[in-house]
Amino acid sequence: MVSPEARGMRRVLATIAGHRVAADVHLRPDDPRPPVVFLHGMLTSLAIADEVFVAPPEESWIAISLPGHAPGGFAAGHDPAAIDAELFARLIEGMLEELIGNRPVVALGWSTGGFAALALALFEPQRVVAVASFAGFARGRCAGAIGWLQWLARGAVGRICLHAGLRLGGSVPALHDAVVRLGAADAAAGAAVPAAVLARLRRDFARHDPGALVAMLAAVDRLDITPRLGEIAAPAWIVGGGRDPFVPREETERIAAGIPNAILRIHESAGHLFFSEWPGVREEFAAWRDGLAAASASP
Repeated sequence: MVSPEARGMRRVLATIAGHRVAADVHLRPDDPRPPVVFLHGMLTSLAIADEVFVAPPEESWIAISLPGHAPGGFAAGHDPAAIDAELFARLIEGMLEELIGNRPVVALGWSTGGFAALALALFEPQRVVAVASFAGFARGRCAGAIGWLQWLARGAVGRICLHAGLRLGGSVPALHDAVVRLGAADAAAGAAVPAAVLARLRRDFARHDPGALVAMLAAVDRLDITPRLGEIAAPAWIVGGGRDPFVPREETERIAAGIPNAILRIHESAGHLFFSEWPGVREEFAAWRDGLAAASASP
């Protein structure tokens, strides 16, 4: 498996407010644009950041781990009840301060990372010049298999079962891959998930702390920033799958309607897995980002 360093990145680990936060950093000194900050989905990892760009080596970007996700982790004795939207934003902002000072960024997140990107734009508006959400949500109660995992995480017996199941998923590759494929629109789309992507996600999933993942599933289930979406002033591009089994299109549409002047894009026949089900999304993201740069350069 190719390491971050071999792919032209450097891995940074930092302690922010007592929590361990990880980042893969790929900054080009010849690129004056605000770098993209990528935030992955729950139960996934930094490894998915490569899938956002047409040509990752040519871009400036920073991928930051979600709270409790390896190679980061929660502070010892951390109270799961303290996991809220502001914590997401605080940890991301703390890492950015260490890496790039006060340099502005384009915040992009997938799934729970989409929630994190919106939270960053809400709580740290001076940092975010634009925000994009891929299959993200503002209200954290999900549908389908993820919703079922959240239901288990709400009860004592369910948490024990879920902990064991997550540990098993980290040791049985076929089980892990089957769960990832549940995010696709249908069985054919699930079977088309690239083997290389599955391998990267599988490697990192085995490193997660199941207890931290259970805490995150329970916490995200109760989060909701929908009433505050109107406070986000940054340009927003909100994208989702029309047949997403985890985040219904209605949630994507609700986010776009709540943010002033947001652009909405629905991939009608696609599910949750942007990297294999959303044709042209990399080129669309690049064009949207270029448009932001052109608009800011206009007199």
